[in-house]
Amino acid sequence: MVKSRLKSKNEQRGKAMIIGFVNEKGGVGKTTLAIHTATWLARQGQQVVLMDLDTQAGISNFLGVQPANDVAELLRSVLYLRTDRRPSITSFLFPCPGYSDVALLRGHSETSQVEADLHQPKRPRPGTVLAEALGPLTSKRVIVVIDSGPHRGKLQEAVLEAADYIFVPGIPEGATEDPILNVVQHLHQLGRAITGLIPTMVVTTSRKHRDTIADWQSTEGLGELVYYDPKHGLMGLPRRVLWSELYRLAKPIWDVTPQALNVARRNLEAAKREMTFVMRRLAFDIGLRRKLWWLNEE
Repeated sequence: MVKSRLKSKNEQRGKAMIIGFVNEKGGVGKTTLAIHTATWLARQGQQVVLMDLDTQAGISNFLGVQPANDVAELLRSVLYLRTDRRPSITSFLFPCPGYSDVALLRGHSETSQVEADLHQPKRPRPGTVLAEALGPLTSKRVIVVIDSGPHRGKLQEAVLEAADYIFVPGIPEGATEDPILNVVQHLHQLGRAITGLIPTMVVTTSRKHRDTIADWQSTEGLGELVYYDPKHGLMGLPRRVLWSELYRLAKPIWDVTPQALNVARRNLEAAKREMTFVMRRLAFDIGLRRKLWWLNEE
């Protein structure tokens, strides 16, 4: 079933790419954004694999599937097995509920052991290991979306090295500023830059939040990369109760009805518009939309 997702039909779609969501702090929206990006891209006709590098199995918990150590087994196969002895990439993939063009690479507790393995002497660079593991996917023009864990380490380093695009979600408060700048500085050392800084849990009436976002926008190396432009309707993801409710429903917001949530229809529709704005800007930044992201086009 999963093998059919890797057929050559995707050769006529966009270029192969790896998209990483990175922040050293947890609870900032990485998993939510990674899942919505994967399912959004699938709805736009792309073929996607969603990879979970978090030992807490955030993607599995969100989608209501059984956690597994597929990521650890895949990366270990690259570290310890000859190319001709490695299992097919399809043996590590798991179907995503409700999305035939999305497959999961589930992560769980053993991912921490891979972190230790990558620290051993004479290991290849983490990004080299990750790129080699995902090569069978990217060679077929499958888009890989990665949810990194909430800590700095070799696996996060692998994402920063191997991903074509890096998005950093962050709550506009002091506790997230150092982790964001750490990612920016690490990428600078690699001669790279983030693709976008996405404010999350934004209280639009909070002066503190607005001032923090203004600071981000005035920081060298960030500037226009910050996903905040109220003039055109983009404010990152404003704080809403329903973001946590999506875990209970095991669905991205595109698939949620007002009847399933104890919220007003207008609040649900507003949240869908907000996430759609973010996805359109993201699609523009990764080259899948040719026109400016704020244009009201499908």
